[in-house]
Amino acid sequence: MITVINPSRLTRQPFFQELVHYLDIHEGAILRQIKRDFAHVAHLDRSMEDYIREGYIRRENKRYFLQLPFLENLADLHLDQEVFVRDNSPLYQELLELRFETQIANETNAALLIEETDFARERLTLANYFYKMQRQYPLSEEQKPLYAVLGDVNPQYALKYMTAFLLKYVRKDELLQKRRDIFVDSLLILGYIRQNEAGKYELQLDFDRERLIFYSKSSEQNH
Repeated sequence: MITVINPSRLTRQPFFQELVHYLDIHEGAILRQIKRDFAHVAHLDRSMEDYIREGYIRRENKRYFLQLPFLENLADLHLDQEVFVRDNSPLYQELLELRFETQIANETNAALLIEETDFARERLTLANYFYKMQRQYPLSEEQKPLYAVLGDVNPQYALKYMTAFLLKYVRKDELLQKRRDIFVDSLLILGYIRQNEAGKYELQLDFDRERLIFYSKSSEQNH
């Protein structure tokens, strides 16, 4: 099966995804056959022309063929790059094992959060959550509990309150939060703080107090 990671506005269309899998099986299908099998799709001709214009599909002798720019190696791969890959290929397995570092800063203070992610950004990290919300990508099962608490919040607004709470660890090892706070709850879901038996919150991130940099445990080998 062909997987599209970090799809564009065009390649995330349901019809595009269906057509890719269809042409992978029915190579050289004619338009009449495609229209018959996708009778439920509105504006099919227009969409097909869009895919041809972008070079994803080739029309030759009134037949249609896939022309996707499949990922061939990982040498020049960068995070958030649009990728077409077969999920039964060894390259796909290598892709899943890749790890990248992300950094989140905010406008109100000097705190910096460094996290580690997989290429598809399925991991539960704050950077991945904001990335997917901004692009309206589906959340992974691991990320959905964070949405239940945080919702589609403005990233800078959320970071203002999250980092303000985290920076209190400059002077204290334990913090007490009397009122329920969605940003503190979010840090708990992320695993960046934990509540001890006394009901106080302990930091679970590595913290460079001089540079005000927070490292998620999984990225600690990167600093």
